[in-house]
Amino acid sequence: MEFSKLFPGAADFIASIGKNPPFSYLGDLYAPFGAIHLIGLALLGGCVIIMNLRLLGAGLTDEAPSTIERNLRLWHYVGAAIVIGTGLVIGGLNAERLYTSAAFFVKMISMAAALIFTFGVVNAIAKSEGKVSTTSMVLGGIAMVIFMIAMGVFSVSEGISPGTFHVLTAGYAVLLLFGQKTRVLAGVAFLVMFGTVVEGYMVAGLDSFSPELQNLGIVRSWTAGVLLIVLIGYEIYRQEATAGGRVARLIAVLSILSWIATAAGGRWIGFS
Repeated sequence: MEFSKLFPGAADFIASIGKNPPFSYLGDLYAPFGAIHLIGLALLGGCVIIMNLRLLGAGLTDEAPSTIERNLRLWHYVGAAIVIGTGLVIGGLNAERLYTSAAFFVKMISMAAALIFTFGVVNAIAKSEGKVSTTSMVLGGIAMVIFMIAMGVFSVSEGISPGTFHVLTAGYAVLLLFGQKTRVLAGVAFLVMFGTVVEGYMVAGLDSFSPELQNLGIVRSWTAGVLLIVLIGYEIYRQEATAGGRVARLIAVLSILSWIATAAGGRWIGFS
């Protein structure tokens, strides 16, 4: 799936974007904008991790969620402004390529979910010291559906499906680092599911295009994803509902993973 299939009639417009002002004047500045884009991602990512870890009951636990949200609010907006602003320039300079890129489609859909989670749900929950309002639950449900769509496209699109490994690894890392009831099981499951895939590529060659290995990777990714959802649900259910509550903790995990998917989609634009 890519935007060219959703909006085939926009091909001529997309082709003209990079040839017209202001993008026609910015071609020599692509590298600086790319570097600033990464700085914005690092800034925004740091804020996202700190805030979501607090809702998970980790990190800066001596501070109230509302205090952390207030201290990070400006940097959340600055990071988002840098990412979106530089992203528009980078996108305009590569419009034709991105128009037909499945990885770019995943990145944009994941970012939509991530922005809703961060600015529409997580920060609102933090302001209310972990209480989840009806509005937050509705927005969180919408963001979750969007994120699941992005991951579905990521997992089956030819040329980029291995990128789901990054998102799944982040999810299992959350359980390994902060889980209490499922830490060991998560570690064993991750090694069993992905160890055999890595072993297969070590034997066949890391640059192998074997259909059997690719199909195995897709099956393992889907299996790992389903198991990750079960483990996270069980972990949250068994934990005491302290600051943030169970729903807030689930939203915090999904928020982190949606930003990881956004970053992974961006990296796979080049690989694909």
